[in-house]
Amino acid sequence: MRREYGFVPNILRAMAHCPDLLAVFVPFWAQVYRSPTIGARLRALAALGTAKAQDCTYCVAHMTASARRAGVPEAQISAVGDLASIRTAFDEREALILRTADVLTRDPDGVTDELRAELKAAFGDDEIVNIVLAIGVYNLTSRFLKALSIDVESVFDAAAPQPTTT
Repeated sequence: MRREYGFVPNILRAMAHCPDLLAVFVPFWAQVYRSPTIGARLRALAALGTAKAQDCTYCVAHMTASARRAGVPEAQISAVGDLASIRTAFDEREALILRTADVLTRDPDGVTDELRAELKAAFGDDEIVNIVLAIGVYNLTSRFLKALSIDVESVFDAAAPQPTTT
């Protein structure tokens, strides 16, 4: 982790208390995170949408950095979490992923037949599975982080958006 990211994430430090679980969770999470099925940008939006719906400070910091690496502009990053803004800030597929992340995060039974039909019209079965699985994994991660009150690493302090002066 230190080689790849330059630091060891606090979530992994916490999980290291159960090495057997860490050993299976990290490769699983990495595969979901790196799966080429939906690509980095759509995956980053699913993750950031989930993080904002969970109001998870740790997740928002990490997933904002992922969104930036995936080329999501700051204006769009700021729009994530505001369902009214996503309609104008994102294309239909991206907005649909963000809506799905919000709905699925807030209510596991919230994915209606109508929303499933919209997903089916916009994405292939493999993409839908990847989107829903990614949102589920990010929900698991967020709940773990929040339950244990795991702090965001200081490396993210410098990466936070800076206020603009007028």
